[in-house]
Amino acid sequence: MGVLRGIVALAYPLLVYGGLLRFGPRALAAAGAVVLVAHVGAAWRRWRRSDVVRVAVPVGLVTAVLGATAAFNEARTFLLVPTLINAVMLIVFARSIVHGPSMIEAIARLRHPDLPAARRPYLRVLTWLWCGFFAINITISLLLALGSMLEAWTLYNGLLTYVLMGLLLGGERVYRYWRFRDDPAEPVDPFFRWLFPPPATGGGR
Repeated sequence: MGVLRGIVALAYPLLVYGGLLRFGPRALAAAGAVVLVAHVGAAWRRWRRSDVVRVAVPVGLVTAVLGATAAFNEARTFLLVPTLINAVMLIVFARSIVHGPSMIEAIARLRHPDLPAARRPYLRVLTWLWCGFFAINITISLLLALGSMLEAWTLYNGLLTYVLMGLLLGGERVYRYWRFRDDPAEPVDPFFRWLFPPPATGGGR
């Protein structure tokens, strides 16, 4: 079920594009409501109290989007969803910088609990970089949504945003290997260790 949700989330722009062209906003909202009710109905028996609290916000947002679309027959409501998601991500990442640890540090420590404390400033800056990425996504997605440019909106949110994300992830990985050169063994390590040989004294720079 988690994999299916991930696929639907990634394909959301394409699903909206096809649904709006073929069925219209109200019909697409009705289909979304059926899927939402079916998902909640199938899962609620397994939820603990903490699960209910965790899913209340996303379910509430989806319900609001579907309700507004059905009430006003307005396609742009669907187009605002990527903007809302990026806004939530921006808030979460920015709050982690204020309250600590930074979001990227928290994610990194899930894989490497013994991560050196000296990496914290770098991971904090990286979290700021992701905040900038989300801010750019918010601006572009919002402009495309308000302009009702469905084809451009679909292209950006369904393809270009993932290309930019991949470039950011890949570029950061190369820079990280160049700067520190002491990450734990991973499948791509042989190439990077050949490209950026560890210094003779070991450790990061």
